[in-house]
Amino acid sequence: MSGPKYVHFDYSRASVSGMTSIWSVVAVADGGFLGVVSWFGRWRCYAFSPRPDTVYERTCLRDIATFCESRTTEHRTAQRKAKVSA
Repeated sequence: MSGPKYVHFDYSRASVSGMTSIWSVVAVADGGFLGVVSWFGRWRCYAFSPRPDTVYERTCLRDIATFCESRTTEHRTAQRKAKVSA
């Protein structure tokens, strides 16, 4: 399986706390900024915050959801490893 077809994810920066990351979501076709993926504390996972007035079809949404899920899994795995070595 190949990577996302319509969007790509650019690492933007660490969060204010430094414990999580923020990625820009960018359209492959024209380089347009679509929104950000960042940690959403209440849901305890990475979530997509779209730019207003943007529209997404199912393939694009799946790619964004897959990215959020993999970053959440990666974050939780790192947290567990940090607790074990502490």
